[in-house]
Amino acid sequence: MAGHDDPDWADTGVTRAQVLEALNLDETALIAGVAPTVVDTGNRFMLVGLGAVDALRAVGPDMAAIEDISERLDLIGFYVFAPLDGDAVATTRMFAPRYGIDEEAATGMAAGPLGCLLHDRLGAKKDRILIEQGALMTPPSPSLLDVRLTRSAREIAGLMVGGYGRVIKEKKIQY
Repeated sequence: MAGHDDPDWADTGVTRAQVLEALNLDETALIAGVAPTVVDTGNRFMLVGLGAVDALRAVGPDMAAIEDISERLDLIGFYVFAPLDGDAVATTRMFAPRYGIDEEAATGMAAGPLGCLLHDRLGAKKDRILIEQGALMTPPSPSLLDVRLTRSAREIAGLMVGGYGRVIKEKKIQY
Protein backbone atom coordinates (compact mmCIF):
# COMPACT_ATOMS: atom_id res chain seq x y z
CA MET A 1 0.00 0.00 0.00
CA ALA A 2 1.36 3.38 -0.92
CA GLY A 3 0.20 5.82 1.70
CA HIS A 4 1.71 9.05 2.92
CA ASP A 5 1.03 12.67 3.67
CA ASP A 6 1.33 13.03 -0.07
CA PRO A 7 4.04 15.50 -1.09
CA ASP A 8 2.53 15.27 -4.58
CA TRP A 9 -0.30 17.47 -3.32
CA ALA A 10 1.90 20.53 -3.82
CA ASP A 11 1.80 19.95 -7.58
CA THR A 12 -2.01 19.78 -7.57
CA GLY A 13 -2.65 22.87 -5.49
CA VAL A 14 -4.76 20.82 -3.05
CA THR A 15 -4.12 21.73 0.58
CA ARG A 16 -4.91 20.00 3.84
CA ALA A 17 -7.13 22.98 4.71
CA GLN A 18 -9.17 22.40 1.54
CA VAL A 19 -9.62 18.71 2.42
CA LEU A 20 -10.90 19.66 5.88
CA GLU A 21 -13.10 22.43 4.49
CA ALA A 22 -14.68 19.95 2.03
CA LEU A 23 -15.82 17.96 5.08
CA ASN A 24 -16.81 21.02 7.14
CA LEU A 25 -14.12 20.16 9.71
CA ASP A 26 -11.21 21.90 11.38
CA GLU A 27 -7.85 20.61 12.60
CA THR A 28 -9.18 19.87 16.09
CA ALA A 29 -11.38 17.05 14.71
CA LEU A 30 -8.40 15.05 13.41
CA ILE A 31 -6.69 12.18 15.21
CA ALA A 32 -3.50 13.66 16.64
CA GLY A 33 -0.50 12.69 14.53
CA VAL A 34 -2.53 11.18 11.66
CA ALA A 35 -2.77 13.62 8.75
CA PRO A 36 -5.26 13.13 5.91
CA THR A 37 -3.53 10.56 3.74
CA VAL A 38 -3.84 9.45 0.13
CA VAL A 39 -3.68 5.66 -0.16
CA ASP A 40 -3.36 3.66 -3.36
CA THR A 41 -3.80 -0.08 -3.76
CA GLY A 42 -4.92 0.30 -7.36
CA ASN A 43 -7.74 2.66 -6.38
CA ARG A 44 -6.88 5.94 -4.66
CA PHE A 45 -8.72 7.20 -1.59
CA MET A 46 -8.25 10.08 0.83
CA LEU A 47 -8.31 8.63 4.38
CA VAL A 48 -9.25 11.20 7.02
CA GLY A 49 -9.08 10.07 10.65
CA LEU A 50 -11.23 11.84 13.23
CA GLY A 51 -10.72 11.60 16.96
CA ALA A 52 -14.37 10.97 17.87
CA VAL A 53 -17.48 9.34 16.45
CA ASP A 54 -19.39 12.58 17.16
CA ALA A 55 -17.05 14.41 14.77
CA LEU A 56 -17.70 11.76 12.11
CA ARG A 57 -21.45 12.05 12.66
CA ALA A 58 -21.20 15.85 12.27
CA VAL A 59 -19.30 15.77 8.96
CA GLY A 60 -21.08 18.04 6.48
CA PRO A 61 -19.67 17.04 3.11
CA ASP A 62 -19.42 19.66 0.37
CA MET A 63 -19.93 17.31 -2.57
CA ALA A 64 -18.70 19.82 -5.16
CA ALA A 65 -15.46 20.38 -3.21
CA ILE A 66 -14.94 16.63 -2.63
CA GLU A 67 -15.52 15.99 -6.33
CA ASP A 68 -13.06 18.73 -7.31
CA ILE A 69 -10.34 17.44 -4.96
CA SER A 70 -11.03 13.86 -6.06
CA GLU A 71 -10.62 14.88 -9.69
CA ARG A 72 -7.39 16.78 -9.01
CA LEU A 73 -5.87 13.93 -6.97
CA ASP A 74 -7.44 11.12 -9.08
CA LEU A 75 -9.33 9.70 -6.08
CA ILE A 76 -12.33 7.43 -5.90
CA GLY A 77 -13.38 9.53 -2.91
CA PHE A 78 -12.94 10.39 0.76
CA TYR A 79 -13.04 7.60 3.36
CA VAL A 80 -13.50 9.32 6.73
CA PHE A 81 -13.18 7.27 9.91
CA ALA A 82 -13.19 7.39 13.69
CA PRO A 83 -11.73 4.72 16.00
CA LEU A 84 -14.06 2.53 18.08
CA ASP A 85 -13.54 0.42 21.18
CA GLY A 86 -14.99 -3.03 20.71
CA ASP A 87 -15.09 -5.72 18.06
CA ALA A 88 -15.14 -3.13 15.26
CA VAL A 89 -11.96 -1.02 15.33
CA ALA A 90 -13.40 1.91 13.37
CA THR A 91 -16.59 3.35 11.94
CA THR A 92 -16.52 5.08 8.56
CA ARG A 93 -18.29 7.26 6.04
CA MET A 94 -17.45 7.18 2.32
CA PHE A 95 -18.10 10.07 -0.10
CA ALA A 96 -17.46 9.60 -3.84
CA PRO A 97 -19.40 12.23 -5.79
CA ARG A 98 -16.92 11.95 -8.68
CA TYR A 99 -18.60 8.59 -9.35
CA GLY A 100 -22.14 9.68 -8.54
CA ILE A 101 -22.05 8.34 -4.95
CA ASP A 102 -22.99 10.85 -2.28
CA GLU A 103 -22.48 8.31 0.52
CA GLU A 104 -21.78 4.59 0.32
CA ALA A 105 -22.78 1.92 2.85
CA ALA A 106 -19.88 -0.51 2.24
CA THR A 107 -16.57 0.11 0.48
CA GLY A 108 -14.25 -2.89 0.63
CA MET A 109 -11.65 -1.35 -1.66
CA ALA A 110 -11.21 1.49 0.88
CA ALA A 111 -11.55 -0.70 3.99
CA GLY A 112 -8.44 -2.69 3.04
CA PRO A 113 -6.11 0.33 3.00
CA LEU A 114 -7.79 1.65 6.15
CA GLY A 115 -7.12 -1.68 7.86
CA CYS A 116 -3.44 -1.26 6.93
CA LEU A 117 -3.37 2.29 8.31
CA LEU A 118 -5.09 1.16 11.53
CA HIS A 119 -2.49 -1.60 11.84
CA ASP A 120 0.58 0.48 10.96
CA ARG A 121 -0.23 3.84 12.59
CA LEU A 122 -2.92 3.27 15.20
CA GLY A 123 -1.81 0.05 16.85
CA ALA A 124 -4.49 -2.38 15.64
CA LYS A 125 -1.92 -5.21 15.51
CA LYS A 126 -4.40 -7.93 14.56
CA ASP A 127 -4.76 -10.33 11.65
CA ARG A 128 -8.49 -9.53 11.49
CA ILE A 129 -9.78 -5.95 11.66
CA LEU A 130 -13.51 -5.21 11.64
CA ILE A 131 -14.66 -1.86 10.24
CA GLU A 132 -18.26 -0.66 10.31
CA GLN A 133 -19.71 1.56 7.64
CA GLY A 134 -23.14 2.96 6.86
CA ALA A 135 -24.36 3.21 10.46
CA LEU A 136 -24.21 7.03 10.33
CA MET A 137 -26.04 7.36 7.00
CA THR A 138 -29.56 8.74 6.80
CA PRO A 139 -31.30 6.36 6.83
CA PRO A 140 -28.76 4.00 8.40
CA SER A 141 -27.50 1.20 6.16
CA PRO A 142 -25.05 -0.64 8.43
CA SER A 143 -22.43 -3.01 7.15
CA LEU A 144 -19.45 -4.70 8.74
CA LEU A 145 -16.29 -5.01 6.67
CA ASP A 146 -13.91 -7.81 7.61
CA VAL A 147 -10.27 -7.01 6.76
CA ARG A 148 -7.96 -10.02 6.97
CA LEU A 149 -4.26 -9.19 7.00
CA THR A 150 -1.41 -11.52 6.15
CA ARG A 151 1.62 -10.32 8.06
CA SER A 152 5.29 -11.15 7.72
CA ALA A 153 7.65 -10.55 10.63
CA ARG A 154 7.53 -6.75 10.34
CA GLU A 155 4.96 -5.72 7.75
CA ILE A 156 1.71 -6.50 6.01
CA ALA A 157 2.24 -8.92 3.14
CA GLY A 158 -1.35 -9.09 1.86
CA LEU A 159 -5.00 -8.48 2.64
CA MET A 160 -8.50 -9.67 1.82
CA VAL A 161 -11.75 -7.86 2.56
CA GLY A 162 -15.19 -9.39 2.94
CA GLY A 163 -18.26 -8.15 4.70
CA TYR A 164 -21.54 -8.68 6.40
CA GLY A 165 -24.84 -6.92 5.93
CA ARG A 166 -28.45 -7.47 6.76
CA VAL A 167 -31.68 -6.95 4.87
CA ILE A 168 -33.41 -3.80 6.06
CA LYS A 169 -36.07 -3.53 3.39
CA GLU A 170 -36.98 -5.36 0.21
CA LYS A 171 -38.51 -3.86 -2.89
CA LYS A 172 -39.72 -5.53 -6.04
CA ILE A 173 -39.16 -3.71 -9.27
CA GLN A 174 -41.29 -4.67 -12.20
CA TYR A 175 -40.16 -3.83 -15.72
